[in-house]
Order: sequence, then structure tokens, then C-alpha cells
Amino acid sequence: MHFTCTREQRIKYLGFDDHWMIAVGIFPLAFLADILFVGGQPGMNMGWQLGLTCYALSLFFCGVYWFASRTITILFRQYFPKRIQSRKRIIITVSTIGLVVVAVTLLTHSLVIAFHLEAGNTVTPSIYFKMAMAFVLNLMVYSGYEGAYYFTKYKESLLEQERLAKENMQAQLSVLKQQVNPHFLFNSLNTLVNVIPEDTERATLFTQRLAAVYRRILEYRHRELITLHEELRALGDYIFLMQTRFEDKLIIEWEHDNVARRLVQGESLSAVDLPPYLRDYQVVPLAAQLLVENAIKHNVISQDHPLTVSIILNDSSLTIQNNLHLRERQLNSTGWGHHNIRRRYQLVTDQQVNIFSDDTVYRVSIPLLRPETETRYATA
Repeated sequence: MHFTCTREQRIKYLGFDDHWMIAVGIFPLAFLADILFVGGQPGMNMGWQLGLTCYALSLFFCGVYWFASRTITILFRQYFPKRIQSRKRIIITVSTIGLVVVAVTLLTHSLVIAFHLEAGNTVTPSIYFKMAMAFVLNLMVYSGYEGAYYFTKYKESLLEQERLAKENMQAQLSVLKQQVNPHFLFNSLNTLVNVIPEDTERATLFTQRLAAVYRRILEYRHRELITLHEELRALGDYIFLMQTRFEDKLIIEWEHDNVARRLVQGESLSAVDLPPYLRDYQVVPLAAQLLVENAIKHNVISQDHPLTVSIILNDSSLTIQNNLHLRERQLNSTGWGHHNIRRRYQLVTDQQVNIFSDDTVYRVSIPLLRPETETRYATA
């Protein structure tokens, strides 16, 4: 079925349209096979007619082997498409090509003997030599396909790296744009004005935390990942601003190992019991902060309807969960926040951002990446 595959399929599974490779390669390969199997044997002295016949036979068998190797290559690239499966795919492909060579060689040898096609005055190569040479010629064909495939994927990988770097920068700039919007700044300054006459010490702390929020936005905007410790420290500063604004109408809970407790207003997330082995796990910058901001932006927060935000940590994810009492008219709802987080994770890992929602709760879990996690680009 792969002998007549479309151009799109050839490009997908071979990395290029191989018609030119077949047209250019099969004739010299047949000539090489003719020399190896016939021309180089002692006792061979043939005229041009017999030589042309032998070349035609070599061309026929090279065509059979070529398209067999091509079909096997396409077949196993369909079954093993991922880069991590490359070693397994190559071993299975080469082994299958070897089995095809053995089968075709034995069948051809049996037909030659059965129909008495061997000339009595010629010295034919041993069957093992035939198998070895046929296998080498097939490996040459397969190596051409594999080399061209990886070269194509390498070029695509370079373009993908450039594209992903650009997208990551755009995503980081989106975070910066969202945080410096007039609505956030107006609310923060308005809160500060209200706090100054009541508690100057808290007003000073509020100013320091507000400056820290903006400083970290600028600091993290060029980074693809930050540590969990850095993320929670940044989230703590943001929560301090929001709790100062909403007071006891905003409840923050911390949960780890199924043990939950309410954070006292003003308590820093830096003081929570973060296991040392999780400190250097990584997340995309300010993802948790964006999720908390999203909960505040889309829900009513009042004495009658306090907002409870739970920060839940386990060994594989950081979850932000909140109760739901949605505003009748959501403020500036563009839907960009979760798309932004999901896209930034797609730039660095295959792990998914999980979102769950029902009538009472909204929950988003972002994966924790091991420190040695490599940035993902293209797969072969």
C-alpha cells in the first residue's frame, strides 16, 4: 500500500519526496550490484547481450529490495513516530530488512537450482556472500532514507526552536501586560491610600510587596521556568496585596500531604513547610499567581460570599482551587489566562495542565517539572 503513497505521506514519513532519490540512485546501485555479483567473479567472460541481461536482472532485484526497504521504513515510522522510540525503530527496521534479504535470497537461489539456470562453467558466489552483499546494499538505501529524514528533522528543529522562543517571549510579555494594566494598578494604589492613615507599618510593607511583584515580573520575563520556591515566594507577595485589599473576605488555605491549614492574614508563603526535595522543582513563571488573580477577577468577594483559594501541593503538581460565586458581569474576561499558561507549558514539556470545574469549585493543576527536565522542541 505504500508503493503508491501520496506526496504528503512521503514527506511525513520519509522527511522528503523521494522520487528524485529513486530516479538518481537505483541505476548506479544496480550497476554496483552487477559488479559485485557477476562482473567480479572469476571465470566470467560474457558478451554485451549477456552483460545487459545481467544488468537488467540486477536492476530488477535492486528495485524489489529498494521498495521493500522503503515500505518497511514507512511502516515502522508509523508504528514508532516518537523521537524516544528511534533506537527501537531502527533496530526493528534493520532486522526486518535482514529477514527480507534472507527470504528473497533463499527463494531466488532455490528457483535458480530448480530451473537449472546456473551455468556449469561459471563460479557463482556463495549464498552467504549473496546475503551479505544484498544486506549491505539494502543498508545503503535505508541509510540514505534515515540520513535524509534526520537532516530534515534537524532543520525543522532549528526553525521550531526559533518559533518557540518567540512564542515564549510573547507569552511572558502577555504576563507583564496583564499585571501592569490600569485596573490592577488602580486597585493597588487605592488600597495603599486606605491603609496609610490606619497602619503606616503595613502600608510600608504593602509598598515593598507591590514593588516586589513588579520586580519579579521583570526578572522572570526572560525565563522559561523558575523553581517552585521562587513561584511560591512571588505568589506570597501577590496574596499579601490581595488580602490587604479584601481582608477577611479572601481566605487562603495551604495543603500538603492531605494536611490543610488556613494561612493567617499576612503570613508569607515562604514560611510554609515546603519539602526540601520539592524546592528546586520547576514551573512556568507566575502561573500560580495568574490562577489566583483569575479566581479573584471572576468571582464575587464579599462578607456574604467570601472567596476561598486553596493552594494544594503534591509531588507531581501544584493546584490552585477556589469556590465559585461568579460575577454576573465578569470584568475584562478575555480568556487569555489559562490559554497563556497551557501554551507556555506546551513550549517546555509534554505534561498537561489539568482543569476541572463544576457548579461549586474551579481547580487548575500545573505540573511540577524535575530540575533536569529539558526544554522540548521537535520530535523526530
